[in-house]
Amino acid sequence: MDERELHENELDKNELAKLTQRTAEKLFGPPQDGVGPFALWREFDPELAKQLSLFFTGRLYSREVLSQKQRELCAVAALAATGAQPELGVHCRAALNVGATREEVAEVLFQVCTYAGLPATIEGLRTLKQVLQERGEWRPAGS
Repeated sequence: MDERELHENELDKNELAKLTQRTAEKLFGPPQDGVGPFALWREFDPELAKQLSLFFTGRLYSREVLSQKQRELCAVAALAATGAQPELGVHCRAALNVGATREEVAEVLFQVCTYAGLPATIEGLRTLKQVLQERGEWRPAGS
């Protein structure tokens, strides 16, 4: 049975919960109480938050069709193009956490200007710079 069939047919609730947790930690680091989208969802509807997390993180983000790095770079592009800055920061961090370089994330943001305009690229680069500063990894190119 391939990975896709396992996801679709074989994951029991306990296995799915463990897969969701492993994937979330790989992408976003250890859980932080009251921080991030899941915490916000939970404030409004704890059961729906759990179901959303099981689907997005456990089923979608754990698929192996794309690598985690490729998946996060896609998320960075989509979020920058739509101007979703807080979520863009979450996924810039996740991209870096799963092996994307700052140059790769920046290149994706430069590519966004072709489809979403230069303001989207500028805001995306501001968000990436802030993430790199928070991680203690910011340095201007050429320095």
